Amino acid sequence: MHRFFIFLYYLISKNKLLSVFFAVGIAVLCLFFASRINFEEDINQIIPKNEKSDLTAKVLKQLNFSDKIIVIIENRSKEENFQLSETADSFLHEIEPLQKYIGSVQGKVNDNEISETFDFVNQNLPLFLNENDYKEIERKLQKDSIAKQVENNYVSLVSPTSLVTKEFIKKDPLGITFLGIKKLNALNISKDFKLEDNYIVTKDGKNLLLFIDPKNKSNDTKNN
Repeated sequence: MHRFFIFLYYLISKNKLLSVFFAVGIAVLCLFFASRINFEEDINQIIPKNEKSDLTAKVLKQLNFSDKIIVIIENRSKEENFQLSETADSFLHEIEPLQKYIGSVQGKVNDNEISETFDFVNQNLPLFLNENDYKEIERKLQKDSIAKQVENNYVSLVSPTSLVTKEFIKKDPLGITFLGIKKLNALNISKDFKLEDNYIVTKDGKNLLLFIDPKNKSNDTKNN
């Protein structure tokens, strides 16, 4: 083997100019092929290639849900007054410095959206009511019911409730609009969740769900 390198040494020594051109040619050729190399930041490429795995990778790319981060806040406290919404508020505050990585956070209903829904039902209330609802309205118009409702409204207005709740009381002191809103609740596809303090929680009130949509896709390993 050493004889080959000795021969190569003497060959280069005798043909220095030709050797330089040959070396430059090899370098140019290497640079050309190096420029043709493309790096793909796709974690799905580690999946073995066959018909079934190709279908799996295709589904993972097309499903937006696969890119979401699900945050479940669970109530393990024995305190009856424990508020999941307070924990969720603290969590959202803590992730504010990470906004450059977060596209959006779903799971909390905006106050404006709630107000718009309330106004829509309030302005079209007769369309949502049935015969039993009118009987309920008649009951609400009784003196004792009005007195009780006014008392409840006063407690809500002086307590640290949300501004949206106070606006509801101003627009509808007797709470008649909520009879129509109950009809909207009946249209819910899932009975396992409810809205509590503007957050989506499970029916038993023990779990709160947040869905984080990252700005970078799950297979973008370069930026994640």
